[in-house]
Amino acid sequence: MDRVGIVRGPSLNPYEGQYLEKLSNFGFQPVGIASYDANYVPAEIGFSVRKGHNLSSLTKGRFRYLLHVLARVTKYDFRAYNYYFLNLKVLAGDVRVLHSADNWYPYTFQAVKTKIPTVISEWENLPFNYERQPFARIKRYCNSHAAHFVAVTEKAKEILLLEGVEPNRISVIPAGVDCDRFKPAQKDVSVRQHFGIPENTFNILFVGRLIPEKGIFNLLDAFSILLKTHNNIQLLVAGSGHTKVKTQIIQRINDNKIGHKITFLGGIPYTQMPKIHNLADVFCLPSVETKDWAEQFGFSLVEAMACGKPVVSTWTGSIPEIVKDKSTGLLVNQNDPNSLKAALELLIEDERTCKAFGRNAREWVLERFEANKIAKQLADVYRSVL
Repeated sequence: MDRVGIVRGPSLNPYEGQYLEKLSNFGFQPVGIASYDANYVPAEIGFSVRKGHNLSSLTKGRFRYLLHVLARVTKYDFRAYNYYFLNLKVLAGDVRVLHSADNWYPYTFQAVKTKIPTVISEWENLPFNYERQPFARIKRYCNSHAAHFVAVTEKAKEILLLEGVEPNRISVIPAGVDCDRFKPAQKDVSVRQHFGIPENTFNILFVGRLIPEKGIFNLLDAFSILLKTHNNIQLLVAGSGHTKVKTQIIQRINDNKIGHKITFLGGIPYTQMPKIHNLADVFCLPSVETKDWAEQFGFSLVEAMACGKPVVSTWTGSIPEIVKDKSTGLLVNQNDPNSLKAALELLIEDERTCKAFGRNAREWVLERFEANKIAKQLADVYRSVL
């Protein structure tokens, strides 16, 4: 069985791991190639992982602030050195194919330079992003020399085309979700009790980093409006964030006097996320686009739909490719708490539509995002570049 090196530097994660581990069913043995500062939990990655040093891991992050300052005062982003492997050729010595992520990462540049056929998963959906040096130079080289690109969405493909990548070097293959792990189940009583979630409430779940771009403040405002007419609802918030933003969130909650109706779950191990999703009646991720970021895929959206949950989200980034409006959920304009409230209210009040959307969501994920289907498509790409 040929080995494929999954090059992710500090960004190796169980989200991608759940479908990449299925490659062994289709003739390729995945081997993770990560840096020592990667935050993954070994038990959550279903294949072996090799580690190497980058500047950050070698120096234990001592120069992070200095690199940040240098990046701000010069035209060169010195933080790029935190994404270079010191020994990638050694780590990849026995693999037949390398599969890296995004054309601007220095470790992707290194992968392409090894001359081992390199496939790049492209998530970026904003044109000509990461144009500071050295990223612009890295992008141009990777766009010209990578063996093939896997655009995770059609929007990502559009960006690659705009940046000069030939159409015949691009395949659109989304990320996948293990639908045997993420599947509909009854609310787990022990989990509900552990977090002190009231019984028999209609639960709205948010999963994501606690940052403004994920729409958490719009959700809090919409939820506050909802509570004026719907008392039997609870907002569950899973995720972590910077202390400053968390303080702002608490302030917004206190201002709206809604703290008794919100349960913070904190950071959840990925193996436990199916149970968290199945606590929900509706999943909500009201992402907000910024000048240099838009939702690129939204794993939590697909996980929720795999668990048979209807989704409420926004018409931003690649979300309209992931959530089928008025079929698997509802999409609203970004930064519009009133529209967000109306969409959530429809699903709270219309049980029949809520359940129909949930059934459609599960079927859509099985059709489009099921992990084995995605792994097979990737294996076909690997064979084409060998």
